[in-house]
Amino acid sequence: MLLREKDTYVPETVRELILEALQSRRFANVKGVVTELKGKGVPEDVTLRMIKDLANEGKVILNLPGASEDTVMTPVSNIFAYFRSTLAFDLWLTLILLVLGLGTTFLIPVELFPLVILRWVFGGLLLVFIPGFAFVRALFPFERYIDRWERLALSCGLSIAFAVLVGFGLNFTPWGITLVPTATILAVITLVSILVATVRRAQILIAKPTNFTPSDTK
Repeated sequence: MLLREKDTYVPETVRELILEALQSRRFANVKGVVTELKGKGVPEDVTLRMIKDLANEGKVILNLPGASEDTVMTPVSNIFAYFRSTLAFDLWLTLILLVLGLGTTFLIPVELFPLVILRWVFGGLLLVFIPGFAFVRALFPFERYIDRWERLALSCGLSIAFAVLVGFGLNFTPWGITLVPTATILAVITLVSILVATVRRAQILIAKPTNFTPSDTK
């Protein structure tokens, strides 16, 4: 629906346009929503005022703690809605990569070429990326304080550090530095990190939006 300058801006219509803009991606930037609605003929001040009204009513969350500045999003109703949303995509991806890493490492023998290439790839990710990525996500559930390149560098660095520490610790056990205990401990670190990240995110995303005080948006 396009609104022209001469039209009367019906609050319900603008509300629907804002919620529609957030429906597909759930996360957005206030300026992005303003720009999108401006293309449909809604003045900036009308959009900003309606976003604040929606925040006060609990329909959207403004300035999500830990996320990038001036975020606006529709709230998640419960943990199941969170898991079905795109917000949990990276955690699902981490879990899938973990399963592939363990599966290829334990089930594909080194002599079985070319399937062993899958073992090299996913087993390598388990060693140098997956545990660190999950741990960093647990430390920083959202993007405000760390960008994607810093997250990638920390993920690789921490994964290698975990592998070294696990190997050092296993050296003093009856198992020694062998495949099964090393992969198992790295998997446990990853799963615990995913659990912590999920809890930290869900506590914020499923919280009542009225707990967040919307700030003035320039």
